[in-house]
Amino acid sequence: MNALSLALLLALAGLGTPARNAGPAAAGTASGAASTSSLTDVQVDQRVRAYLGAIDQPVSADRWRALGPRAVTSLEAVVRDPQALPSRRGRALEALSLLGGARAKALLLESARSESEPFNVRASAMRGAARLFSARTLVKELRPVMQGAQDATVRAAAAEVLAEHAPSSACQAVAAQAARESPHRRAQFTRALESCSQGGSAP
Repeated sequence: MNALSLALLLALAGLGTPARNAGPAAAGTASGAASTSSLTDVQVDQRVRAYLGAIDQPVSADRWRALGPRAVTSLEAVVRDPQALPSRRGRALEALSLLGGARAKALLLESARSESEPFNVRASAMRGAARLFSARTLVKELRPVMQGAQDATVRAAAAEVLAEHAPSSACQAVAAQAARESPHRRAQFTRALESCSQGGSAP
């Protein structure tokens, strides 16, 4: 068989043709998206709870986003469940920050501000808020937490989020708050102050 005949046979078989060889992968991606969109509300809720329980292998942002807006209701139920572990509620808030939307934003801010929430929940809410709000809005919403939270650990966590994500507009307030803290609490602001000195790392 000469070279021309061999090339013709390979072309007819589709070998070495990138566009045709890529077909199955593209089809797999499309079917995956379709299977997610075809889930019932109950199935979405079941998947949300399964994802929240996946501690050893954290769920990727893409998998959360693939569930779409319907997952927000299930995640909100977990966040508002006083019997749920703080770590689980924190993961639900993180997922909400990946999904976005008005309800997610409102719940993140509500959780960040609430004095009745444990530290893990408030810290997760503040980190999540940094994904969804502009630097200006983040300062407006979290500076009161940094300045007024009853728990110094929460105040320090708010300072860290502000220093990292809104350094140009928040670091003066962060330094002022650190100076107001009692000497044995001031050390908790070290990371925030270091982030300010490095210019933060806004996403």
